Amino acid sequence: MKPELPITLRLTLAFVLVMTLACTGVSWTLYRALSNELTWRDDITLINRAEQIRQLLLDGAKAENLPFYFNRMMDTRQDILLIETSASDSIAVNRTPVDPVLFNALPAQIKPTLETLDKRDIAGTPLSAVRIAASSQGKPVTITVARLASERRYMLEQYQYHSIFICIIAILVCSALSPFLIKNGLKAITSLSKLTADTNSHRLNQPVDENTLPVELKPLGRALNTMRQKLAEDFTRLNQFADDLAHELRTPVNILLGHNQVVLHKERTVDEYQQALANNIEELEKLSRLTENILFLARAEHHNVMLKKEPLSIADTITSLIDFLEYEADEKHITFDIACAGDIQADRILLQRVLLNLLGNAIAYSPNGAIIRIHTYRDNTENTIAISNSGEPFNAPDSVFNRFWRGDNARHSSGYGLGLSMVKAIMALHSGSVSYRFSNGYHIFSLHFPL
Repeated sequence: MKPELPITLRLTLAFVLVMTLACTGVSWTLYRALSNELTWRDDITLINRAEQIRQLLLDGAKAENLPFYFNRMMDTRQDILLIETSASDSIAVNRTPVDPVLFNALPAQIKPTLETLDKRDIAGTPLSAVRIAASSQGKPVTITVARLASERRYMLEQYQYHSIFICIIAILVCSALSPFLIKNGLKAITSLSKLTADTNSHRLNQPVDENTLPVELKPLGRALNTMRQKLAEDFTRLNQFADDLAHELRTPVNILLGHNQVVLHKERTVDEYQQALANNIEELEKLSRLTENILFLARAEHHNVMLKKEPLSIADTITSLIDFLEYEADEKHITFDIACAGDIQADRILLQRVLLNLLGNAIAYSPNGAIIRIHTYRDNTENTIAISNSGEPFNAPDSVFNRFWRGDNARHSSGYGLGLSMVKAIMALHSGSVSYRFSNGYHIFSLHFPL
């Protein structure tokens, strides 16, 4: 993959291209406007001069005297006058490039206009002419007045040359100055990049001052602040998770260490050594379950858990789990109120894990003789399984799905406080969610499965 061109170079090239197009467009427009204006003025002058000559003839001027008037009113270097009489005598001024036969004579009663002008091209130079019929001393006279636009062409060529020269100078100056101007305008990006590069865990709570940024970079500044805030929250959660994990691991490790030190302190019988090994195995099994749960949560957060979804009957799944938990419920004389219907698409093993966590907690934290209600609801978007049990409200209900959080918000309860966080992770894998609320003396956990 080819590397991208630097932003400064790309902006410079774009600016030079725009400058070139603008100069070309402006120069061409002004050139056309000037050419049309000069042509219009020449044509109007030519028509006025023809009318003046015809008026002179009407006022009694002789045809042979017209060159005298012509020399005074027109430029003999580019203007042409031809006077033809019936006697085939003709008077010409600058006749060489003009053949009067090419032009049609206007009758005496018709005034020449821009539309009646004849236009020709003589050796690359535009020629405009008007040929009119008049009378002199009672005799018919044909007068041809023409203008060869040599000076106009020279003026336009000079204008074109100077326009191109000025445009080239302007483009070269812009090409030389634009990199410096662009780099100066991009200083804010450099400062923002340096600030981002200097970011560390201690500065995540210090947002970028958006007021110091130009308008174009304010969205980037807001995005960086959002990212820094999220990183700060993730870093805080990571530190808290590491602290909680170290605390949870320290307890079973210290228990194992203490048991072994006591056993090795003096000679023991075989039965005592066997009991010590059994205690070690029990603590190691707890550590193994804790490790498995932590690994599962890490994989679930990265969606690295393979799901085997299948249609499952909610009622059948709940009934089989109630049978499994029947012994624990009977010990506390707990009964179940089940009103479940419908099917859901879910992974059977993971769904059982979620329900076992919630039902196990409901049994563990319900008073003797309580009733645990399991109901299902359905609307246009989702299926809901609600599990409710009576009990005392939690001290921190907003933290029930956090890792290592305990139902009594204390460290002396059984378990490691990962059950509800695993429920939340498994529901997220199913594109669903779990919610909690306390209402009328009941803890209500609701599992929401999308249809």
